[in-house]
Amino acid sequence: MNFRDLCNSINDTACVMSVRKTATGYDEIRIVDGNEKYLASFKTENDYYNTNQFIPNSIYTKYLEKNLNFEDYCYRSAVKKELLHSYAYPEHYRAWFHMLFIPLEYETKELSYCLYIMEINDVFNPENLANSTGEFDNNVLKATLQMANTKDFKASLISVTKEIRKYCNATFCCILLVDELKEEFDIASEDRDLNSDRLTMNEYIDHEFYDLVKSWDDTIGNSNCIIIDDEMKWDYIKNKNPKWYESLNKNKVTNLVLFRLKSGNDQIGYMWVSNFKSDDTTKIKEMLEMSTFILGYEIGNKLLVDKLTTLSSIDVLTGLYNRNKMNSYMMEIKEVRDTIGVVFLDINGLKQVNDIEGHLAGDNLIKRASKLLKKVFKGSYIFRVGGDEFVVIIKNACKENIEKDLEKLKLDSKKYNVSFAYGYSITDDSKEIDKILKEADSNMYNNKREYYNSMK
Repeated sequence: MNFRDLCNSINDTACVMSVRKTATGYDEIRIVDGNEKYLASFKTENDYYNTNQFIPNSIYTKYLEKNLNFEDYCYRSAVKKELLHSYAYPEHYRAWFHMLFIPLEYETKELSYCLYIMEINDVFNPENLANSTGEFDNNVLKATLQMANTKDFKASLISVTKEIRKYCNATFCCILLVDELKEEFDIASEDRDLNSDRLTMNEYIDHEFYDLVKSWDDTIGNSNCIIIDDEMKWDYIKNKNPKWYESLNKNKVTNLVLFRLKSGNDQIGYMWVSNFKSDDTTKIKEMLEMSTFILGYEIGNKLLVDKLTTLSSIDVLTGLYNRNKMNSYMMEIKEVRDTIGVVFLDINGLKQVNDIEGHLAGDNLIKRASKLLKKVFKGSYIFRVGGDEFVVIIKNACKENIEKDLEKLKLDSKKYNVSFAYGYSITDDSKEIDKILKEADSNMYNNKREYYNSMK
């Protein structure tokens, strides 16, 4: 067969792939030949491998990074004669690939062939993702789309995870969010088959778990997911990521589909299902491809809203609540009849520190003061309401406890190299919080005058 002519009959970028069959699957995948568009791509796009000339019938990894998902699609199309679609965003290329794998009837004793056609675009096309996805469960789709209008985002996310696990007939499904800057992770949602011996994620997490999560990115490579469902892929994981391999075996994972979770170009976490029927791998992969795209968008928006909400209520320098948050909290308190105490504090000597040592030293003084307040008034709401002014609002307050805390503050101030002027007031009616705030402020200024008079 003249593979070059076959490829040239295709308008889009196209090539023929060969798969060498073995008793257990395959061992070699080669790029047999391609059309002019495909061959031209090696002159412009493959500087990653420092090559600018295509040699027919080459092992594909000579030109492309090894990708288990790509190999799996070539194998299933060429050997199992499946017609396959896929729509993905390979990390290295920074473009969307709309791919079609067409089985060819021509084959030899050792080799099977498929036609690989791709359309490459810089812009995401939702129609391509929809076309690449086969069956999509209505319950999964309904639960996923409802996330945009839910009042309880966490409950909605749990509902989606549950429906996905049920659709996949899997033992476990999980959504894990990762904050690389803080080096933290969060089990956003999980669902398990209660008839299995699978435990919750908290039972498996140890001090090394974050490092394990970080290793997934390199293991997935330039793909959007990794599938582990046969001996060859398990061997790949064993060699590529032995610690993860050991963990999966230890926790009795028989198979796994793990997807990157992205919001735009930002990776925000991972989603996976495990221990399902291997015959269902294709439909699971395709369903998760659509689900993670929608979930990534919705979760990304929720994280952005949460971040903006935090920024609007948190003082950046100290991490304490700011005046905006105090005003809204005082409105909440007025709705609940309760005994409320207010402590008003001011750092002594901040202006002198700024004038003599500079603003950086002044900022450090404010930070030390904030840490001390968090320690002494643990469990209460603490607000930074000005440059050197702080307010503590205490529920179920009593005079004895406040004075005890202020005495502790005075003793610990020496350790933190900080000095406070303070005043407090208490009311049995939380609607009077504005009144006692002013009283506490006035008492604080009386205390400050005493401090400066003692310094003369």
